[in-house]
Parts: sequence; structure tokens; C-alpha cells
Amino acid sequence: MVTFGYKSKFSSILRSCAAAAIGLVMLINTDATVTVVKIVASFLFAAGAVTFAHGYVKRSTGALPLMSVNAVVDIVLGILLFLFPNQVADFIPRLIGVALVIFGALQVIVLAGTLSLVGSGRASMILSILALVGGILLVFSPFSLAVMKVIAGVFLLVYGVSEILSMSRVTKAQEAYDIKFGRQGQFNTDMEAEDVQYPSSADKTKLDTSGISDAKEVEFTKED
Repeated sequence: MVTFGYKSKFSSILRSCAAAAIGLVMLINTDATVTVVKIVASFLFAAGAVTFAHGYVKRSTGALPLMSVNAVVDIVLGILLFLFPNQVADFIPRLIGVALVIFGALQVIVLAGTLSLVGSGRASMILSILALVGGILLVFSPFSLAVMKVIAGVFLLVYGVSEILSMSRVTKAQEAYDIKFGRQGQFNTDMEAEDVQYPSSADKTKLDTSGISDAKEVEFTKED
């Protein structure tokens, strides 16, 4: 069963909250795209700082050089976005569209894998497909920036809801999978163990006795 992206409930909840928050900003804030750029810049700056701190703590393992490079890249990108938010703002709806396409397609694939275990989940599947369609619409949108901001806000909210529903279904499917295949595998192992026949103590005595008898029947001859 495919569970890529849903190994941790925390990451799924984080994606849902982030999508919903950015979606609301896109719908409510008149200068939404610039605000979103600054939010992304803050996230990158914070991620860079955390990465560097984690690398420093784990420096004995040799992880510091690689993590330092990643941290510097994140921090530099964050600073650039802070300094030039207006230049980046026009691309935000299309970037959101790309993200919706990726995560929407991932949701559809994961939900398709749960059908045989927990049945059809129409609501979650429909919302995931809508998020995917919304992402495609934003990537190839011929609309004005104002219209694209509204579209991005709506479909980010749709994705946020679908992410929570998808997480719930994946959790139930994982439990069903463990019950169906985990216990069955254990049952088969137990049955195979029971099928192995070991000689009883009586059989062992008989074998030992017959071995001694055979040894007595051996004739030795002396050669001149």
C-alpha cells in the first residue's frame, strides 16, 4: 500500500494548516501575493536556522558541512524574497498551482491504494481531484492576477480539507492492512511451525537402540 507523504500525521496536519492559512490570506488580504511571499521567506529563514542548529548539534557525525550548505541556501533565498517580494509576487499563483498539482496527484494515488482496504471514500477522492484540477488551472490560467488569487485561495482551502480526510483514510487503511496481512502472516507462520514433526522421545530411544543392535551385528575378522 502506497503511503508516501503520510508516514507522519504531524506532517499531514502541518500541510493542511499551511494550505488553509495561505488560502485564507489569498482570499482576504488585498495584497495577498506579497504577504504570501513574506510568509514563505520567513519559513525559509527559519528552516535554514533550524537546519544549521541541528547540524551543529550533530557535528560529531560529520553532518555539519552538508547541513550548513542547505542552511545557507535557505537563508539566502529567504533574504532575497524579503528584499524583492513584489518581483516574486506575480509568480505566486502559478507556484501554488504547481504545488497543488504535485500534492493533489499524490493524494489521488494514495487514496486509490486504500480502496481495496476501506472501500470508496467519495468525499476525499472528489476533493483531491478538485485540488489537482485547481492546480492545473492555475498553472495554465489565462485569467488576471486578481482572479488567480481567488482561485488559488479557494483551491488551497479545498486541499487543506482533503489532506485531513486523506490522512484519516490512510490511517484506517494502514490498520486494516496490518490486520489483514500482519495477522495472516503470523497465522501462516504458526501453522508452518505446527506442521514440522519432531521425533518423540520413544522414537529417539528406538533409534538409539537400533543403532546399538546394528553395531553388535558387525563382525570383525582377524587377518593373518
